[in-house]
Amino acid sequence: MSAPSEPAPGTKRELRPKDRGTDRGTDRSWPRFGIAARIAVIVVGALVAVQVLMLVAYITERRSAAPLGPFVPMLQRVAALAQLLGEVSPSQRDLALRATTASGFAPVYGVERPQVETPAYLGFAAARIRQLMGGPPDRFVALALIGGEAAGLGRVERLRDLRGARLRVVVALDGGGYLDVLAGGDLTVRLLGLPVGLIAGILGFLVALVALFAVRRETRPLSDLAAVVERFGARLEPLEVPERGAPDVRLVIRAVNAMQARIAELVRMRTLVLGAISHDLRTYLTRLRLRLELLPPGPQVEKAQADLAGMQALVDDALAFARATFAPASGERVDLSALARDEYEAHLAEGGAVSLSDADGPLLVDGTRGALARVLANLVGNALAYGQCAEITLLDLGDQVELRVDDRGPGIPPAERASVFEPFYRVEPSRSRESGGAGLGLTIVRQIVEGHGGEVVIADRPGGGARLRVLLPKTGVGAQSASAASTPAATAKRD
Repeated sequence: MSAPSEPAPGTKRELRPKDRGTDRGTDRSWPRFGIAARIAVIVVGALVAVQVLMLVAYITERRSAAPLGPFVPMLQRVAALAQLLGEVSPSQRDLALRATTASGFAPVYGVERPQVETPAYLGFAAARIRQLMGGPPDRFVALALIGGEAAGLGRVERLRDLRGARLRVVVALDGGGYLDVLAGGDLTVRLLGLPVGLIAGILGFLVALVALFAVRRETRPLSDLAAVVERFGARLEPLEVPERGAPDVRLVIRAVNAMQARIAELVRMRTLVLGAISHDLRTYLTRLRLRLELLPPGPQVEKAQADLAGMQALVDDALAFARATFAPASGERVDLSALARDEYEAHLAEGGAVSLSDADGPLLVDGTRGALARVLANLVGNALAYGQCAEITLLDLGDQVELRVDDRGPGIPPAERASVFEPFYRVEPSRSRESGGAGLGLTIVRQIVEGHGGEVVIADRPGGGARLRVLLPKTGVGAQSASAASTPAATAKRD
């Protein structure tokens, strides 16, 4: 199975897009949260915490001010006023009533007894007023809940009538007459008909919403930058991000744009040099092969021809690797089922131990036919070289097509699965032609598949052996993904 040799000490291993998932676990406290989402959570959490603290402080203050609750002080106030009116002269009665009148507490003196009946759930309040006033135990005391204007100022009989309801208290005075009090309790200060606290909370959330839009506007350049870097890491196609946002963000975007251009140019030059050398080597190899054919047959000639065949395979792989580096998908519709059948029939005609299943119907993907045929050839060739057989399976996963190639060889250890995609690395340390190629097969597979918007996964085959899964987006899905990858920069340019 193709794979790279261990990197030299002190060298840095290139982080590929599919390897980044292992590094994302370093920030486990904020899984899958972007910077805008994190700021939003912080702002909303702070607002909620402030509201909760204010509520706790209010409840604590009210409890410390009135340990028995707001209802008992109001009853004490009614009892005290009734006692005062029973002791003062009629000329001072109006003065006492005016002095005690307040918002939510409207006392009135009357000669005739109002028709008020005390419901059972307010019986304890009537008994409490009698106890506070003293005197005869059969003193007339009546309490009733009176609905608001919406309920017609009548007696509260339904839960919905409690909105705006007030408490009416009638107490018989010692000097004759009755005290009639209409109390609304501790009324909440209101603005435009709504409690001020509620308005403050609504305004707070509106301010937070505006702040979130502002934060999103400031963090959008970072989101665009992340999308472009992700796309560049997968395809090595520079895409300039417009410089906007805060000065430090603009500086980062400018540096990333320059870095993309430098990396792309370095890779392009490396690929051109590799392709040129490989192309020229093929010319010399062809000359050597012709000269060997002119020599008399013998063991040394056969060994030289075997070496030339190995060199030719290496050159072919190097050329394929150079082409795959800068060979984006052409966008044509390719039927993987037809490619798999062609590969199956070709190896079957050569006597290879191959099998094909679930390839009856067309499975279309967007890509380049020749590149995808190379993927199939490399995977099947590796399976036959290392596992003595190749079991090809195609599966329709809805928005993806899975190409699966199983073998019955020794498999690939989990510790080696990330390394086998590196150039010139091989799990088998031997470099002989019989034990495998030069170590570019899976590297080429991965480059081609990622260039088509897919991924390659290595797993264990049930029963022993290796299983290589190629997942490619179906026709239409890959185009949408590519469009989404380029959307941030395009959106930024429109802004």
